[in-house]
Amino acid sequence: MTLSQPSDASPAAEKIDFKASQPAAERMRAVLIVDDDEMVRRVSSRMLSGNDILVAESGDEACRVLRELGNEPVDCVLLDMKMPGLSFEESFECIRKIRPDLPVVACSGNGPHSVGRDFYDTPRTGFLGKPFTRQELNDAIDRAILGSGAGD
Repeated sequence: MTLSQPSDASPAAEKIDFKASQPAAERMRAVLIVDDDEMVRRVSSRMLSGNDILVAESGDEACRVLRELGNEPVDCVLLDMKMPGLSFEESFECIRKIRPDLPVVACSGNGPHSVGRDFYDTPRTGFLGKPFTRQELNDAIDRAILGSGAGD
């Protein structure tokens, strides 16, 4: 399976591809946006135009998508902290069981104190407060990918 073709097993997962508008100088990343709010998923996807974007509505769905992708590249997960279903901690644990080194950026309107100490002590993590700008989003993802985020 490729990022551009999510399987039927994840009907709510949706691929948003903005490659055509990517400036040639930028490196394309594959980012999984996990948020129960459709507007946040859409705006975040647009802010990351020029990258391969995969979206999921819940932690359960994000884990299912990562399993289905197998070895397909995913550079980072943007993970909302308040969603129905799995808690943030359960979602993060599931993601890291599937892909132990996958960078994860926690996203919340409640501030960085809302993330537990265990998260900050984990390598390749970061925090992004809502609302955020395009630059803040890209910077948080880059820091997590490079290993210089909250957990490093």
